[in-house]
Amino acid sequence: MSERDIVAALERRAGAEPEFRLSELQKDLGAGQSLERLAADLRPHLDSLGLAIRPAGEDYVIGRRPDGGSLAVDEAGRERQLAFFRNPGVPGYLQELVESYIAKKTAKPWDDATVLDRMKNAILAQKSQYWKERQVSYRKAYPVLGYLAYHAPVYLVQFEHILWQIVGRGLAKPHMRILDLGTGPGVVPLAVIDLFGRIGTGTADIYAVERSEEHFEAYNALVPAAAAAMGDRVRVEKLIRADIGALAAKDLPGEIDLMVFSNVLGELRQMSIDQRADLVAALAERLAPDGTIVIVEPADLANATAMRQTVRAIADRGLTVFSPCSFIWGTACNPARCWTFEQKGDIRPTRLMERLAEGKDGYRFINVDIKYASALLRKDASVQHAYRVPPGAKFARLSHLRQHRDKKINVVAALMSANLGDNRTKVYKVCDGTPADQVYAVVPATLRGTNRDALEGPAYGDIVRLYGVLVRFNKDHNAYNLVVLPGTRVEPVGSPQGEGAGTGPTEIPGSRRPAGD
Repeated sequence: MSERDIVAALERRAGAEPEFRLSELQKDLGAGQSLERLAADLRPHLDSLGLAIRPAGEDYVIGRRPDGGSLAVDEAGRERQLAFFRNPGVPGYLQELVESYIAKKTAKPWDDATVLDRMKNAILAQKSQYWKERQVSYRKAYPVLGYLAYHAPVYLVQFEHILWQIVGRGLAKPHMRILDLGTGPGVVPLAVIDLFGRIGTGTADIYAVERSEEHFEAYNALVPAAAAAMGDRVRVEKLIRADIGALAAKDLPGEIDLMVFSNVLGELRQMSIDQRADLVAALAERLAPDGTIVIVEPADLANATAMRQTVRAIADRGLTVFSPCSFIWGTACNPARCWTFEQKGDIRPTRLMERLAEGKDGYRFINVDIKYASALLRKDASVQHAYRVPPGAKFARLSHLRQHRDKKINVVAALMSANLGDNRTKVYKVCDGTPADQVYAVVPATLRGTNRDALEGPAYGDIVRLYGVLVRFNKDHNAYNLVVLPGTRVEPVGSPQGEGAGTGPTEIPGSRRPAGD
């Protein structure tokens, strides 16, 4: 049955019933493909028909997409936010709130020498605990003040980047119900307040959960005051005092549009990957049907890899990975070695950070670089990139690269890093959603011409076709390199030149062995 016939059957069923199961459509079609494959074939057409799809046990439910629309940002608001990202830093009004809180908490000026020394000690202790992979305690005042001084500025701008992506992808609504789990002193709510205030549109109700009494106090001092300073676009609900590791869904508000786990799941060290996934899946009951879950963790190897494993386990429990992962072959990946993260421009140090950095070893108190691992998950099975490799297309799966060592082949994969090399040899992590070894696209130092910058344009998570790359095995790192050559063709999926492409051979003519894929 043709794609046109499938879409026509979908339209007929949607016109007759506001909601129906995919298995019913499968019967209408008399189709032999699995429900999972049929769902993948339908996803690219759902938005234009005003429909949404969500898992329901072993089946799927298709229904009309809720009418609220997406948050629209005018050109002036968009330019203000982009200007902020060009020169990012903690806005003055938020710095003043933090400084005032420090002064109130310590009964001394915020930049008093004794106060600064105690904050330095707290920061050094936190860093030591972090690198020893031990849980950091925030039961006393100075660890929280140290967090506000050292970690919070980066995390604030970091979440603004994530929220801006959510807005840009049409996942934000004009009015949002946002739940931040393990909020600490309220960094995520502060980021929401700041961004909504800057773009001049959108409103939100903020709910948050926190167990630490000291964080609780800081939150109540900072977040409501920030909301008032930015015109009360964001309504701050009463903070919920609870341990997220012991939360039940019934304890939380419902119809949540954005549920955030920012630098939280990795701190649940007493819980296994499966237990963390069970927790998120259970709390996801409080999401709106078109709600989004955000999971963010630090970019270091241990935390970033554990986060990808957790996200994969959550997906096994019925939610869908919206981004950055694209399972373009319809297979389950193996995230055991999946170390991938985003990097954004450095922030400007705050006044407090600069004062802490005065004196010997001051660099130890400057924290300005933004690197993080994140994922968005959805209940309605929508994905950022619905592309699947067409049947019969001659691309090699990355999990089959051992069959093509030292040959030129065609592949299609998502770009999962910025340049990890240097200005001479450029290295990019790539993934196609198959359970493959680590794979990198490599632009060698000797390459000249347009291909030298061919991988600079696509954004993190975007899918590209690579025609005529040379497969090399890196024994030292147990990884495969896809070497870009002068004759390699690089095409972002969806580009006019790329539509309908990909029907050539997997291996380039002249290689000794057929593809076998």
